[in-house]
Amino acid sequence: MLTILPMENQAEQDALLAGIPEKAAGDARILMMQDGNERLGWVAVDMEHSILRMVHMEIPGCELDKLSGEAVFIADSLMRAAASYGAATGAYRIVSAQPALNEFLRARGFTPKETGAETDLSTIVKYT
Repeated sequence: MLTILPMENQAEQDALLAGIPEKAAGDARILMMQDGNERLGWVAVDMEHSILRMVHMEIPGCELDKLSGEAVFIADSLMRAAASYGAATGAYRIVSAQPALNEFLRARGFTPKETGAETDLSTIVKYT
């Protein structure tokens, strides 16, 4: 069964956050995508002034600027999980801090910028 959940093991989460090149805020969380016990990928997120930042996305064995096949599904699922997490925590915008994702995110309604891509959260999360 596929799941995308915030990591519960704080020490493991801290180790992953320490290993990413992008600077994450102190409230950063990692949303881990798993199929049973197999880890498929993860995204580190934090909040900055009501903006959810996707600080870093990792899909083992994949380059983010060359996603194809299953990696597209994983990246899309992680981005949507991050957006839902942001909506649940009061965000109104979502931004990526990884320019390598710009073309992938452009196809999903984001506006690419030099340092990443961004859009209103309502582009991804539908409010009723």
